[in-house]
Amino acid sequence: MLCPETWNFQPPPHHIFVNIVDFRKTNIPAVVKNHYFNHSISIVLPDTVTIPQSLHNCLSKDTDYYRINNLCISDLLNIEFIEAFVKKGEINILTIENRIDLQNSICVTPTGHLVLSLFTDDYHALGLEGKPSAFSHKPHTRYMVDIDLTSETFVPGKKNYDRVRIALEERLTQKFDVIISWDSSNINICPSSVAAWFHARNYNVYLCRQKFSQRTKYSLAIPVYEDKHNNKCKTDSDFFEWLGVFNIDGDLSIKEEDYANTYRCPSPSIQVGQVQYLQWSGFFTRRKIQKAYDALKQYALSRNTLPWISLDVQGFADSPISFNLKEHMFFTDGDNSYTIIFRSKGEAVVRTSLSSNNNKIKNN
Repeated sequence: MLCPETWNFQPPPHHIFVNIVDFRKTNIPAVVKNHYFNHSISIVLPDTVTIPQSLHNCLSKDTDYYRINNLCISDLLNIEFIEAFVKKGEINILTIENRIDLQNSICVTPTGHLVLSLFTDDYHALGLEGKPSAFSHKPHTRYMVDIDLTSETFVPGKKNYDRVRIALEERLTQKFDVIISWDSSNINICPSSVAAWFHARNYNVYLCRQKFSQRTKYSLAIPVYEDKHNNKCKTDSDFFEWLGVFNIDGDLSIKEEDYANTYRCPSPSIQVGQVQYLQWSGFFTRRKIQKAYDALKQYALSRNTLPWISLDVQGFADSPISFNLKEHMFFTDGDNSYTIIFRSKGEAVVRTSLSSNNNKIKNN
């Protein structure tokens, strides 16, 4: 048997979208609003000595979330739950510690959609309308079911509600380990109310807290993000490569005698006294990201001499969806992320990364 010509294999599809906005005039970029399940936030602040307290507060205060094991999915159809948490705020629920290509998964989006990612046998047994996974080949191995919990017809006594309730109560008996976070539309209502609701129904609710880390690099050369005539960055790929190396704490020092490390800061570059790196990891709602965006926006406007500021947001690799209600890819690296570069003069570069050829979106 001849060996396959592996050098002729095409790499898995990966799509990158870059857009430039004026953050002085534009509100929150759509990419922030449309990315629901955020796992980590990384911020790079060049030439910064003191971290703005407002930035620490928006990502460190009132950001607790909760874990519930063995959740019965039919409890999410409780009309009291829907009225109190789905319709009066933004509920975020995501299956945790599972493999989307090997197990069933669920999530509830802040827009009020219950999404089920199910194997074929479980889907057919459920008896609800869905669609084949965009990433499974015939015969289909996985199906997606989307249930709008906010629909006017989704109330007890209506055929749609009763059909879904019976299906989830009697035909999908699997229980799920999930993480939950709720942003209330009423500032006077504590976000922990959702934990109390599940606790009252005999669930063990575990408090989870975000993890924070910080490091500082001194006397470092950093790249400058420059424009071409058409407002495209001529060092786009080099800049983001450098930013990726910096974020993982790679060695950026120049060692002429070390052949194994020949990485150099891309040109053009400038020398700065120090660079701050901040990272939070856990479970962040889109509202928390919006607060971080606003804090960085205000800092960028107050320090308009800074070369740039970066905000990088990474999603969960095994989330059933990526952006909006688009199904999430699970056959490659599971990347669903975006990076925003705040520049002087009010420009922000928004870069969205997807490892899916079906989840094509437009940045704005």
